[in-house]
Amino acid sequence: MHQFTTKSYQMDRLSPLLTQFAPQATLYFHGSSCQKTDFCPQQQRAYLHLIESGQGLIRLGAEQLAISEPCLLFIPQGLAHQFAVEPGASLAFHCATLDCGGQAGNPLLNALPDISLIPLQQCPELRAVMCMIWQENQQQQCGHHTAVQRLTEYLLVLLLRWIMTSSPPEQGVLAGLADKKLAPLFNLLHLQPERHWTLELMALETGMSRARFAEHFRAVVGQTPADYLLGWRLSLARKKLLQGAELKQIAPAVGYQSLTSFHRAFKQKLGLSPKEWLQQSQQAA
Repeated sequence: MHQFTTKSYQMDRLSPLLTQFAPQATLYFHGSSCQKTDFCPQQQRAYLHLIESGQGLIRLGAEQLAISEPCLLFIPQGLAHQFAVEPGASLAFHCATLDCGGQAGNPLLNALPDISLIPLQQCPELRAVMCMIWQENQQQQCGHHTAVQRLTEYLLVLLLRWIMTSSPPEQGVLAGLADKKLAPLFNLLHLQPERHWTLELMALETGMSRARFAEHFRAVVGQTPADYLLGWRLSLARKKLLQGAELKQIAPAVGYQSLTSFHRAFKQKLGLSPKEWLQQSQQAA
């Protein structure tokens, strides 16, 4: 088994996050808007649509986006949405849902807008993978179901790369990962949540003074370093709870030396004890 090290991730800002919250795709629909137009929430799973051809609209709440060319649509929170076209016309699309750790509070999902639309002409890498997905769907050869699932998961990685390098949000973890001073620290926080992190130590890793670091972090990420670290630790804790780990194993793995301090932080942040949260999550699944 490969052991991840901080050094191996010096230039890789996504893998420490994706290692913890690897996307898992499920094929949902392939066809035209004549067959399906409405999409409902799918138990905190993200939606990813590949628009092959056609023109129309996608409506999500009060937001409405025009579709005029082949593109990729990503809805990280899996919100209800609807496609609309002119009478006699249709959109051809492939749709998948992705489990990206939404139930555990993956910070990547919270950092993205409710909907992202990327025309294929803007990103040749996305176009190449989408062409492979379309080909697999058309040919229906042995193993195509698994092939399309893995390609869809890869497509999400490419999408996140594109957003981080070409169109990062103004605030949030992706903005932090795109920031040259903060990116190395984020790798350390993501890889070593159990470490005894203090504001002074985090500032030292960025080469900034304590005051300058705190100000810069909050301006870029939109929250304090302590709040982000707490959120990340509890996201990992929730993931481990869903996997069946015991509290006595979870607490030290996410930076808490006692069960009492872990319980206190969990309840203050989420309003429930770990046991109550797990029961509620299992009932909702």
